[in-house]
Amino acid sequence: MEGRTPVENGDEQDDQEAVEQRRERRRLVIQFLIDWSPVITGLADLVVRHFS
Repeated sequence: MEGRTPVENGDEQDDQEAVEQRRERRRLVIQFLIDWSPVITGLADLVVRHFS
């Protein structure tokens, strides 16, 4: 392969870190939704009552 550099292991490590960050972000979003579900439910109820 002319003009190309070999793939380094750093790319694999970056990918692994990205996967871990996505997992942590997903966990935080799910926890946020669980914590705020009563509030979200109450707001949804108000909206439904208002438009009914």
